[in-house]
Amino acid sequence: MELSLEERILEIVKEKTKTEGGVIQSLLWGMLGVDNREGTKAVLSLVRKGLIKREPIIYKGRRTYKLVYNPTIIGKVSIKVSLNPVMNIPCFTCKELYRCGVGGYFNPQKCVLLSNFVRSLSLKERAS
Repeated sequence: MELSLEERILEIVKEKTKTEGGVIQSLLWGMLGVDNREGTKAVLSLVRKGLIKREPIIYKGRRTYKLVYNPTIIGKVSIKVSLNPVMNIPCFTCKELYRCGVGGYFNPQKCVLLSNFVRSLSLKERAS
């Protein structure tokens, strides 16, 4: 399976960081056989993701960057979602939920339960 350009860059930067403390960005394009523009886009994407760092340096009298692998610790992310506000909507307890639709016999635009619910929300909003 062919690796993407970003994956190839990341592998080279990882290896060179272990052995040489990083890789000169202008030399990387020759290793990969890509042009400066295409390679820079991929490098900037990796920098935004936090996988590598770019350190400005002068190499052979020219300004360039040294690319260094940035080991990141990926932690477990937990997101808590409360469905309680949604469960108050009368549609979820209505026995005609699956037959309800605009233009049909059971229509949300003409539903008394839904109208009363929206009216009660409006009254609560005005009271507070």
